[in-house]
Amino acid sequence: MSQSWVDVYEHLQATCREAGLDLLQPFGVRQLEGAPEDERLHDFGRANALGVLIGNTRALWPRLTETYATNLALQQAPHPLDTYVAEQVRRAVADATTLASHVVLSHVIEPCAYPIQRLAQRVGFAAISPCHLAVHPTHGMWFGLRAVVTFDCDGPSAPSRPLPRPCEGCSAPCVAALKQAIAVTPLPLSQLTIRDHADAWIKVRRVCPIGQASHYGEAQLRYHYVHDRSLLRGG
Repeated sequence: MSQSWVDVYEHLQATCREAGLDLLQPFGVRQLEGAPEDERLHDFGRANALGVLIGNTRALWPRLTETYATNLALQQAPHPLDTYVAEQVRRAVADATTLASHVVLSHVIEPCAYPIQRLAQRVGFAAISPCHLAVHPTHGMWFGLRAVVTFDCDGPSAPSRPLPRPCEGCSAPCVAALKQAIAVTPLPLSQLTIRDHADAWIKVRRVCPIGQASHYGEAQLRYHYVHDRSLLRGG
């Protein structure tokens, strides 16, 4: 008997949570009808294959640093966080099911980055804020979008719940902070120039009034902007 999407999702969720990937959203790919071509997903020829969006809150950081402390391969990886996420997502998928699956990782930019923020909005997970960062109704901007996986089984037939509009009525302090960050950062914008002006870019997240209880710890927050490996060793 074939696995139901609920079984696949629940097994995937359990393994992902152990790795600190604690935000998951199941959906049927039918919800992507009418989406731009670059937002389409591998559907195994099914009209409504199961898709699962995978992200994380600050729960990722202790799992990452614990693994980094004892894993030589991770210590030698060019991008430890991305490597950790890729390994854990693929492990969770393999543990969840023997069904065929297709993994899209948000940090992979060749041949082009997958527009995971637009998908998150389309499936009712997170809105795109006025400063163009994704904002979650509960966690605000204190979360990451890591991957989307599709499986060779039928997904939920009902559409996702309507997405709350967390930015509605907000004075959008993130927009002013974004303009200031751009103003102080030499062009063209790059990882290097943003790193050198990290405080200005971090402020774009800090000023959002939503999800302050989900705020990243200082080491996790700064690592995302400056990529200093000593922060991984600090826990």
